[in-house]
Amino acid sequence: MHSGRKAQIWRAGGMIWLISVTFFFALLDLFFAKLKMLPALCIGIAVFTTTSVLFVWSIKSLQLSKKLPIENPKKSGSVKKWFLITLAVEILALNIATLVFVKANHFEYIVPVDILIVSLHFIPLGRIFVIPVYYLLGLIVSVIVGLTLIFVPVSSHIGNLISIAAIPSICFVLMNWVVIIYILQDNIKYLKV
Repeated sequence: MHSGRKAQIWRAGGMIWLISVTFFFALLDLFFAKLKMLPALCIGIAVFTTTSVLFVWSIKSLQLSKKLPIENPKKSGSVKKWFLITLAVEILALNIATLVFVKANHFEYIVPVDILIVSLHFIPLGRIFVIPVYYLLGLIVSVIVGLTLIFVPVSSHIGNLISIAAIPSICFVLMNWVVIIYILQDNIKYLKV
């Protein structure tokens, strides 16, 4: 999982991005759940605290990454190229899927299908950044989304949230946190040596 300076910097930057996206998903879930004040406040504080700790941890990882020796620039250019290709395909797929569901008046499928697309993009990212745990993240969240779409009725709700959106979204947030903690713990240990 460990490689040169550029890959470590990209990986740390990726963690900052993943933490931000996860925070956004968690806030959306909390907002649309329309919980009473006390539970919403408690969950909000837990989400904010978790995000803050992970964000500080990822900044530390980024700072340590920048202290690594500079490696062959040809190899790091390949990482950037494949990352940008993967990102472009993901953005295109997200836009197409959203437009298709909006045109078909099936708004309820936008969130789970978008989460499916995002989770699938972790599989090539696992290869690009040499992070095997990304394969697991992509596979587990994709399976959860698929099973939810197959077995959970569209009319089902968890509180105020549509179940086919809530289940994948909450699982996505929790799985991201587990993966972020795993990667940052491993990176910090490696970079301190």
